Amino acid sequence: MAIYIVDDNSDICDFLSFLLSHEGYRVHSFADPEAALMHMRLKQEQPAMLITDYNMPKLNGYELHQQVCQEAPGVKTIIISGRNVSHLVGKLNFLQKPFPPDHMVKLVNALCPAD
Repeated sequence: MAIYIVDDNSDICDFLSFLLSHEGYRVHSFADPEAALMHMRLKQEQPAMLITDYNMPKLNGYELHQQVCQEAPGVKTIIISGRNVSHLVGKLNFLQKPFPPDHMVKLVNALCPAD
């Protein structure tokens, strides 16, 4: 099972990649939403989970979720942002930065238990 992490802040990508790979997940991180979409299409690898920042250039996290769902309809998505955008992401899971690392781990484990 692959988790895609997409955030234009490389520190967040590195932190979440380390955190979740340490928990046994296979993680791919991207600093650009279009790079994540290209990887998904070229590698024909559908993510089981998408963790994405809401505020990014070109596509926001909700728009990225919608595009990923076209090819991976069962994807579980967590939107993260430094401001409360929960009203903009509908029923998607939302965590506001900064969040305790154990909150992310618990949410990921609840949505997609590691293999």
